[in-house]
Amino acid sequence: MTARQAMRWHARCLLRQPADADAHLARLKASLALAGADPVQGALADLFSRFGAADEPLKRRALQLARDRLPAHVARWFEAQAAQAALPAINPLATRWSVLAHPSADISTRARRCSADDSRVLAEKAIQAFHATDESAQNEFLHHCVTCHDKLAFMLARRALLKSGAALPGDWAAVSAQLEKIRELT
Repeated sequence: MTARQAMRWHARCLLRQPADADAHLARLKASLALAGADPVQGALADLFSRFGAADEPLKRRALQLARDRLPAHVARWFEAQAAQAALPAINPLATRWSVLAHPSADISTRARRCSADDSRVLAEKAIQAFHATDESAQNEFLHHCVTCHDKLAFMLARRALLKSGAALPGDWAAVSAQLEKIRELT
């Protein structure tokens, strides 16, 4: 069974028995085999949304397993919640990998549509497409950035390309201006 299949299998177990601590921990361990922080954060958000202050040792144990894979600010948010009541079903710590908790609407559009991990991968692919002069892939990337408000991916790709001395075509400047307008509106 692949790590992704294990995550799905444990998710189905959680849907049947949401208060099963062992199933939560097994799913968290399976998430650690996947790339990026999003699966780990999603599994941890599910656990924190089902267990309250009385289950602080369980929550701290889970956080200890996941801490190295989480961004520092996310680890601090979970740390602050360890001794608290269960997180609400809709909360800003949930990710698209969560099955019991749901991401709240007060997170950025980009975060709802793609993770920071996805943005980094997309930026890397855009840089490769630029160097390969693959205009179709570049246009898809720029379209994604505008559609999903993915300022992170755009900024990472643009910064790397400019640092390498690349002269960016006008499409990149247009997308930059559009993303600036979006930032001003939010």
